[in-house]
Amino acid sequence: MRQTPGVTPPSAFFGPPTIDEVLGVINANSGRIQQLQADNARLAIQGVPSMRASIALERPRNFRLRAQFVGLGEVLDLGSNHELFWALIDAPEIATNVPRGIYYARHDQHASSRFDMLPIRPDWLVDAFGLPILDAAHVHEGPWPRGSDQLEIRSRIPTFAGETGRITIVHANFGWVLEQHLYDVRGQLVASSLTSNHRYYPEIGVSLPHRIEIRMPPPNRPFHLEIDTYSINQLRVESSQLFAMPNYPGYPMIDLAAPGMVAPPGGLPNQSPAMPYPNQPSAERYPVTGLRPRYRGYSTIR
Repeated sequence: MRQTPGVTPPSAFFGPPTIDEVLGVINANSGRIQQLQADNARLAIQGVPSMRASIALERPRNFRLRAQFVGLGEVLDLGSNHELFWALIDAPEIATNVPRGIYYARHDQHASSRFDMLPIRPDWLVDAFGLPILDAAHVHEGPWPRGSDQLEIRSRIPTFAGETGRITIVHANFGWVLEQHLYDVRGQLVASSLTSNHRYYPEIGVSLPHRIEIRMPPPNRPFHLEIDTYSINQLRVESSQLFAMPNYPGYPMIDLAAPGMVAPPGGLPNQSPAMPYPNQPSAERYPVTGLRPRYRGYSTIR
């Protein structure tokens, strides 16, 4: 489905919105999308040649990202279904410390798994496409203006392991989700999603990003997806097949939640300090020598 030329998306807000109005716009836009599929995507990982990729998602947890190098075949298979999530990585340029295999864990065993062997949990990527559903039962604060065309809201989300955080940046006129920053129970930044190149589809009344960038604190490498066209709310492959965990010959199945699971030989890279979850909405809360998140990366401004 391609964008209809010359169609301007409608304004989402008329005057400064309330937090309930912002949540309503985000959830309405996200709720119109139940399925997405794209077989013409390009995946670029920092320091790695661009790869051909295919993406599919289906609410609430089904996700599949596959990528291949020309001449080498599939080197990445990142997925999630209702029961579990997995990652196949077969490219030294992507993960030098992770032995060849298919790493997986059940969603309900995430807290007890060696999840640090995977850079990001695949089911998070459904939201990362700028399509989060923000539960009204959670604590949400804001919105605060950021410049002339953005609004910031902060959310506190209870989980089995404790309270996590999310900062969401929304376009002040159209209501597009531009950025999402996820924080763990320690208040440390673990992943960010930045979406851009939005296009409006009047047949559905929804705007979708055609560039999705995922950033994580070092040493994980940022990556981005470029998407030409989407199949919206219509999968081209039956769901039970598309979101089934694969079984590639020659790749051992490694349960990250298995008893006695240890880090791969040589250990895992040391994580550098992550940005703490902010307590105030104003940029002035950051000292000149500290991390000043501009939601465009993880650099330190001194």
